[in-house]
Amino acid sequence: MNKIYEKLQNELKNLKKITNCEVFGKSELGSDLLSFTLGNGDDNVVLVQGGIHAREYITSFLCVELVKYLSNFAINGKVVVVPLMNPDGLRICLCGGNFIKDKKKRKIIKNILKKSDKKFFKANANGVDLNVNFDCFWGQGIKNTKIMPSAENYIGKRPNSEREVKSLISLTKKVRPKVTLSFHSKGKVFYYGFFGQSKDTLKRQEEYIKIIEQENNYMPIFTKNSAGGYKDYCLMKLNIVGFTIEVGDERISHPIGLVHLKEIFRENKDIVLKLLKKGKEECKTL
Repeated sequence: MNKIYEKLQNELKNLKKITNCEVFGKSELGSDLLSFTLGNGDDNVVLVQGGIHAREYITSFLCVELVKYLSNFAINGKVVVVPLMNPDGLRICLCGGNFIKDKKKRKIIKNILKKSDKKFFKANANGVDLNVNFDCFWGQGIKNTKIMPSAENYIGKRPNSEREVKSLISLTKKVRPKVTLSFHSKGKVFYYGFFGQSKDTLKRQEEYIKIIEQENNYMPIFTKNSAGGYKDYCLMKLNIVGFTIEVGDERISHPIGLVHLKEIFRENKDIVLKLLKKGKEECKTL
């Protein structure tokens, strides 16, 4: 087993000792999808997720560090953190596809890995890029691949087709967050807005944009030429403010190594606390 994969599994196991852990779904190959909850209440919730793209596992470790950090505070609301949305893809990225028992799926992944180095793999065990599979202008992104499974950008056979996507949607509807943060890599930018969002959501996100920019000093960019992402789905279908935060310097090669985790954590560690504070202020004015 790969050392990075083992390290992350041990980290997730240890998180269960310090906070409430729930299994909110299963991956395509049957791995548990875990959420960790801190605080309580249903009127001021922030949902954080990472690791939806396999090669971006630095975001999973970032989410682990966030749970540890936030566990030291009296949370003014509730935080739900999903460190690893794509456990199958991560294992493929780190170990290849030989571990896959299903012959059809193993063949699909092996064919993909003949064309692409496994360390750049982003998709799940079906070769579907989970962050273009959501039902929000599905298949209309400029980089979308529609024909066959791939290491990245393949949209799947239909919107919301993947087990991981369905599970994240169900979790989001269950906890009804005010804000969602999706950590990706790389570029030190964050994406906001979507051409399918309501005017109400557009207005509500303005103060949150200022908070994120002030905390991590990343550049805010309005989403263009992209579709089918989790953040987009939250904005368009659930009227929930969402952001995609791209951590790590653009000059660093994929996948970003753990040597950069300390800096990335420092840049982003207080965003959730500030968003919760803002959310609490909004609750008082209602």
